[in-house]
Amino acid sequence: MPPSSRRCRPPRPWPCSTSTPRRSASASCAGWPRPAPTRSRHWRASLASIRSASLALSVPLEDGAGFRRYLRAASTPHLAEPVASPAVSAAVPALERCDEEDEAVSCALRFRAALREAFERELAGLFGDLAARVVARELRLAPADLEAIARAVLEHRGEGEPLALRAAPEDGERLRELVREHGLALVFDECMHPGDVMLELRCGALESTLATRLDGVLACRGAA
Repeated sequence: MPPSSRRCRPPRPWPCSTSTPRRSASASCAGWPRPAPTRSRHWRASLASIRSASLALSVPLEDGAGFRRYLRAASTPHLAEPVASPAVSAAVPALERCDEEDEAVSCALRFRAALREAFERELAGLFGDLAARVVARELRLAPADLEAIARAVLEHRGEGEPLALRAAPEDGERLRELVREHGLALVFDECMHPGDVMLELRCGALESTLATRLDGVLACRGAA
């Protein structure tokens, strides 16, 4: 290379041993520009600040006391109860009054049903007493056809074999001919009332007392 070219080239600056200026660096390195911050340096600085903050605000956890204080300090704040709107506040008493009215109506309906049931029960007993008195009066004026009643019992015996006919001692003479006709034994029962007839079968008995006949009439009236 010719000497002229060497003289024209500017001298090349010689950098220091480090890229950043130091205290021990020479005066020639003081004017070297600071390098641009990189991402790794930024994260190192952030981690250093976080570490220093955690050390400054450390919570003692000996025996759990400090940790409990920390939990109380960091607990969730109490949420305020929702405030009802004026329309809802006005509707609540109305709903309560409706519930009270419904309960009162239900109580009245239940009382009415119980009263009606008791009235029907007492009325049925009253009808029974009146019917018994009327029938007793009619029987005193005109005795019942006891032979016809006994024949009706014999017709309803089904396939049962009749053995004896039980009646009150006062009705013995009125049933002798019927007993002789069917070959039955006539048994007098002092516990039976005049007009009562009971047919004893081999597998049971059929009775036609005044009470049973009266109950049948009242049952037919109630069903109608």
